[in-house]
Amino acid sequence: MITYSWYKFSELTIEQLYAVLQLRADVFVVEQDGAYLDPDGKDIFALHLLGVKDGSLVAYLRLFPPNDIENDIIFGRVATARAARGAGYGKKLIQTLITYCDTHFPGISIKCSARDYLKAFYEAYGFKVHGEVYNEDGFPHIAMQRDEL
Repeated sequence: MITYSWYKFSELTIEQLYAVLQLRADVFVVEQDGAYLDPDGKDIFALHLLGVKDGSLVAYLRLFPPNDIENDIIFGRVATARAARGAGYGKKLIQTLITYCDTHFPGISIKCSARDYLKAFYEAYGFKVHGEVYNEDGFPHIAMQRDEL
């Protein structure tokens, strides 16, 4: 059974933080051959959603709540461990995100910069494309937004 839990950066244990960085590096840097700086200095401002199964991190994303500068919710760094794919953990991750946002930030739009090939995945959760495909870190991305349904 998988358990999803939210953490502020300061609440993450060293082991959890290491697992997060390891998963993100494995997916975004190694698997997807993306040469970019993952520890971008923004994690400290984010909420972190960890999906843990049998003591191992198998799904993850980070969320930036609305603030004085950005009035929308922004999420990213969505990752599922290679060995855990196909079990629906990514779907449950996004469902957990939406439930959290609708509960804690009702009426606030949720935005992300998604890999273009994931457009249909996010559309299934009410996200809509905003703008044209653009290059981010060498990969085609699309801006997506979900307004409260």
